[in-house]
Amino acid sequence: MWTRVDTGLRDHRKVRKLARSLEIEQAHALGLVVNFWLFALNNWGHGFLDNDADEVAHACVWHKDPDDLLFALIDVGFLEKLPNDNALKIHDWDNYGGKYIKQVERNRDRAAQWREEKKERKQEAKEITKNLNGFDFSDLVDKKSL
Repeated sequence: MWTRVDTGLRDHRKVRKLARSLEIEQAHALGLVVNFWLFALNNWGHGFLDNDADEVAHACVWHKDPDDLLFALIDVGFLEKLPNDNALKIHDWDNYGGKYIKQVERNRDRAAQWREEKKERKQEAKEITKNLNGFDFSDLVDKKSL
């Protein structure tokens, strides 16, 4: 599976702010965000997740204090706290990751339909072959023209 990363993400203000907040290089912050999104696509396709700093740190491949990372991701706007405080929402997920998930689902459905049609065509070919096996093709040939 692959996903698209917008070229503007490299210099995005949120990535720069995340780097400053965590006192890391901007390239490291970019890697954290991309790792997070890749994990989210495979595990939180709907864009919602538990308010669990350890799980977010795992998703980002972050080995320092998980609470610092979670606070920074919320502070810069990559994550949003939901009113019940037990859940988080990935900011603008429906505009990016959600579209990707919907496309994957459409592709999966289209592939399943194609496989089903292929199976039906194969069965039709078997039936035609079965019907033709007993047919005497010499009756179709004009023997006078030979």
